[in-house]
Amino acid sequence: ITDDDQKIKASGLYDDWAAGSFAVGDVRNADGQTWECFQAHDVAVYPDIVPGGTAWRTFWRPLHGKSAATARPFVAVQGAHDTYKVGEFMIWTDGTVRECLRETAYGPDGDPGAWTE
Repeated sequence: ITDDDQKIKASGLYDDWAAGSFAVGDVRNADGQTWECFQAHDVAVYPDIVPGGTAWRTFWRPLHGKSAATARPFVAVQGAHDTYKVGEFMIWTDGTVRECLRETAYGPDGDPGAWTE
């Protein structure tokens, strides 16, 4: 399992996030999303790295689905590691499923031309 879409399809096999030590590439579920660790860390050393915490997105990126079936709720982009790319899908705040038409760091409210329903 190497791409985001495959990881989302297998998300039921991944553990829910719990405090511990994480390596690059570890996948966990939290807050209705499936996340991949992109910077190794140990929560015993850095206790503020928790889902929804201010440091969370420095270490974890949300996975983006490549079909309406694997779409996850929109997560605001924090950096180049988690931009939305052409052909990725998300669920917008109004409940509609949107497809990304060009790489973007914004949702339909900030870059409406980058998304279609």
